[in-house]
Amino acid sequence: MSTTVEASHEYEHPIETVIGVFTDPEFYLDKFGGVGARNVEVLASSDEDGVFTVETRREVPLDVPGALKTILGSWTTILQNEEWVEGEDGEYLNEIEINSEGVPALITGTMTLIPTDDGCINEVVMDIDCRIPLVGRKLEKFVAHSTAEQLDAEYEFIQGYLDGL
Repeated sequence: MSTTVEASHEYEHPIETVIGVFTDPEFYLDKFGGVGARNVEVLASSDEDGVFTVETRREVPLDVPGALKTILGSWTTILQNEEWVEGEDGEYLNEIEINSEGVPALITGTMTLIPTDDGCINEVVMDIDCRIPLVGRKLEKFVAHSTAEQLDAEYEFIQGYLDGL
């Protein structure tokens, strides 16, 4: 069983501007640092044949309920891989995989950046899967809640970042 988190982020900037930011490795350092992560690193990135890939690592604080605190601690290291490609009709598609060291949950997802008359929309779908007995469902709900909060924080950061260009 898995839990899905969805978000729709509207930007009043042309899709070319937004994808330009989303395919800049330096942006990931700014974004993750800007939403509270520490020790943010871009481990690898490439932009070849219309495919942009980026692999990042960062430490994020965990605000976990008491029952999970002994399992998870107060910080975790996140490894994130993204792959952006141009789709049809001027859209851009992103496949995401997020692993957290010490947290037995896998997050996979997609982003679809869609042009609009007023800018663009980023449709985000994240699936959280945790397959451990007893506390697995509770952990999955915690990770889903944290993912939704992270998406909100990143959206606010990105809005400000784009406005500052």
